[in-house]
Amino acid sequence: MMRDLLNGHELSHLEEEIRQTERILYVEKNNISGLRNSLKAITLKTGWALYVWENGRGLINIKSSEPPPPRTELFKDAFKFALARKHFSVFVFPVIDKDSWLQCKMFFNENRPDSTHPVKFLFILPRDQAHGFFSDMAHKVSFNTGLDGNFVLRDGRWVSADELN
Repeated sequence: MMRDLLNGHELSHLEEEIRQTERILYVEKNNISGLRNSLKAITLKTGWALYVWENGRGLINIKSSEPPPPRTELFKDAFKFALARKHFSVFVFPVIDKDSWLQCKMFFNENRPDSTHPVKFLFILPRDQAHGFFSDMAHKVSFNTGLDGNFVLRDGRWVSADELN
């Protein structure tokens, strides 16, 4: 069975946030299995140009099998490439492994983009990690799923299945 990172309700919420928010967006997840499926669902529904960064590989266009643009393997180069775009596009940066997170932190220690218009950014950050750039300049997407979301009963308490990852 193909897993999705986000369920339908969460995808609609995320799509809405991408449409309406001018700030960089982020979600906190400790694993990204099913990310590609979720992004594919968004791009099929919206027709958006959507790219996901893979550390060491570059920016991957979710809709096509074209090779990543040259010199986008490193975080800083991929981010600068994305900022230079003149058309609406969505760039997703999962930075949950140690090396990606380090590259990301180092970049934002020295760079604070004023505006990313017309490009939209979504970061997937490791839980329990903080960086001033994200708390000051970015917007956290929270999924208020309540008990209809992805919850399981553990030791007599309802806990989000996301936190078990």
